[in-house]
Amino acid sequence: MRYDRNPLFITIQDKYKVREYAAARGVKTANLLYITDKPETIPFAELPQKYMIKATHGCGWNILCFNSKLYLYGNGKRLVNADGSLLNMDAASKYELSQAEAIQICREWLARKYVGPSKREWAYQHMAPRILVEELLETKDNKAPADYKMYTFHGVVKAISVRSAMYRRNSEMVIFDPGWNEIKLTAYKGKRPAIMPERPARLEEMIDAAQKLGEELDFARIDLYDTTQGIILGEVTIYPDGGLWDKPTSDPVFNKWLGDQWKLKRIAVINAFCRNVAASIRDSGFRLIHKYQS
Repeated sequence: MRYDRNPLFITIQDKYKVREYAAARGVKTANLLYITDKPETIPFAELPQKYMIKATHGCGWNILCFNSKLYLYGNGKRLVNADGSLLNMDAASKYELSQAEAIQICREWLARKYVGPSKREWAYQHMAPRILVEELLETKDNKAPADYKMYTFHGVVKAISVRSAMYRRNSEMVIFDPGWNEIKLTAYKGKRPAIMPERPARLEEMIDAAQKLGEELDFARIDLYDTTQGIILGEVTIYPDGGLWDKPTSDPVFNKWLGDQWKLKRIAVINAFCRNVAASIRDSGFRLIHKYQS
């Protein structure tokens, strides 16, 4: 986050550009319904009854359309029931949006650069802001799909955090190794799920997809969904949890073990440093040109 200015980061963090990156590696993404930088052109009347509206250049900037009604979705925990099903009608009315309100929120997203909690997430500052509309991912039990977060180092999955809107709502968290053995933590910020998730039938397929997506990267967290349409990429992030201290868990033993999986060769460190210097010079030049033009 401090030094590496790999141009690939801009592609894989961008929710639109990453689609081509994933397709080239045989990994599916949700069906794209519309892409624009002019949200007033979103063809609401032509869209299905269920879909998601997302900003391509941010985190948590999501609007849900469910049964033709729009809701400010965020990370989903406000709009799911305790069992993970949509829609929590007790909360839904608070977050319901008109089309005009949804368009205005999208305009506000487009006018901003996403700044994460650490304020060091370089790639977000170099994306072309856009709004995409994609199909709503669904599961056989009609619940918000589990989000399998694959911590992938040098193209190898080392740990899998299972999250979902339901887990976020219930402040639950569980982590497995690639063999689906639970990694017990010494400290929990939230709690272990009351009902532990079963081993996914397509676990090996998910691990294979994550490793294909991560083979050119020394580290990435690759988020996948197991849906009625197969394994679908959620996102690739090189900045999970904004790089904050005490993440991804409150267990310092596990966090250190996870960090120890990231073994950078000296040449990788040198390349990162050189990219950082080149980017700093380029950015300084742009600022100088802008100053004189002004």
